[in-house]
Amino acid sequence: MNKKKYLIMGLVNIALDFWILAVRGVSLESILYCLCTSALLVVGVTDWQTYEIPMGCNLFIGALGLIRLLTDLTNLKEYLLGFVLVSGILLLVYFLTKGEGIGGGDIKLMAAAGLLLGGPGILLAFLLGSIAGSVIHLSLMKLKGKGRKLAFGPYLAFGIFCAMLYGENIIDWYLAFCGF
Repeated sequence: MNKKKYLIMGLVNIALDFWILAVRGVSLESILYCLCTSALLVVGVTDWQTYEIPMGCNLFIGALGLIRLLTDLTNLKEYLLGFVLVSGILLLVYFLTKGEGIGGGDIKLMAAAGLLLGGPGILLAFLLGSIAGSVIHLSLMKLKGKGRKLAFGPYLAFGIFCAMLYGENIIDWYLAFCGF
């Protein structure tokens, strides 16, 4: 990556951090989300270019999740559920398709982010990432002749970012809409 791309990535990171602080306020949670966003940017760009998610990013996000868990032990079950919920489903897909249906990095990313977001948050992140990936990749296939192979990490990163910022509001709206 050249210097111009690093500069752009840095500016995007700063803008996203300000967005997080504007929406969530200044708190430990916001700091964890800002740090996670930095890793998500790396995940998105790297996976888009190489179809690989750096293990270091997944470990970093997992460490942020552990910090969140240790500072909010009253919601331990929610974070542990987040760790296994989506990643467990993706792991099953991985085994059923013999590694052709999903990548190992995506599974680890969702486990790590699930530890940070909890069960409902990671489900929302997965849903948003799947919708974004479907719409964008199908458009790229149609308009630019892109192949069927999909780098899922950028879309999952988008879903995780949205869930960090607006997850509680979206989930509350949905539950009210459904009459719960």
